[in-house]
Amino acid sequence: MVASDKYPANFLINYRGSDLILRSHDDKHFRVPRIYLVNSSRVLEELVESALDTHGKPHGEASLPVVQLPESGSILHSLLTFILPVSPLLPSTTEKAMELLSVAQKYQMIAVLDHVRGSIAQQNPPSFQQDDAFRVYSLSQKYGLHREALQAAQTISKYPTRMEIEDLEDKLDMMSGASLYELWGYYESVRAVLRSDLTEFRTSGASGTLVGLHCTEFSPSQIPRWLDDYIASIGDAPNLYDFIEFNGALARHLEIEGSNPRCECVTMPSQTVRNFREALASVFHGSFEKVSIN
Repeated sequence: MVASDKYPANFLINYRGSDLILRSHDDKHFRVPRIYLVNSSRVLEELVESALDTHGKPHGEASLPVVQLPESGSILHSLLTFILPVSPLLPSTTEKAMELLSVAQKYQMIAVLDHVRGSIAQQNPPSFQQDDAFRVYSLSQKYGLHREALQAAQTISKYPTRMEIEDLEDKLDMMSGASLYELWGYYESVRAVLRSDLTEFRTSGASGTLVGLHCTEFSPSQIPRWLDDYIASIGDAPNLYDFIEFNGALARHLEIEGSNPRCECVTMPSQTVRNFREALASVFHGSFEKVSIN
């Protein structure tokens, strides 16, 4: 961005060669080329055209048309850095980042939404702390961000502890009772789907990925008992879907049966392990994708 040497006091962006001024609700101004706006958003394009119809074509910098927007100067400043060819400026707080996403969504800026989400993921990796997930869910509901609300709900549903509706009462200072009840309903639904899908996966012999593998003890599903138990445990505690946990279950089995010539788990081919992991990953992630949230 090429800026003037001195900004007017209420100008946050003064882009050389601009033909339009955006004004925030707190009276911050942004002198920008309208081509970037109309290329990023059909909604903004209509607002710009309306301003031009009212103001007429500009004749010099002093007569630039002004488009009034309801957002704050700080949010518009950040949004414009994702539109103009400059380094993006992400807000410093989670709430402001969610607000920025909601504004990009409001103006139907698909590419900008993806850009902002990518920046958030890069600068603020997802937290697996329960309180952080509840906060993101609450903010996502507040700002109408369906994707972020679903991601937060999925994270919450993977916590090891069983969640009852009574456990959510202390979250009422974060969000409405209706939102909490919806979250609990999602939690119950996705856990039920996951258990059902994992049961089907077990009874299918892990989708046939373990054919020919011999062990000392098989489950009724004709897969090694230790592996059957591991898969079943994920239905009760989705956090156990972790290949460190898988390796731990295998290690515990080998401590008991590792020297038994009838057990081939110790020499399980790496391709068999990869096939099993891919099949289990498909079932696990597919279960969460089957359940949506309003």
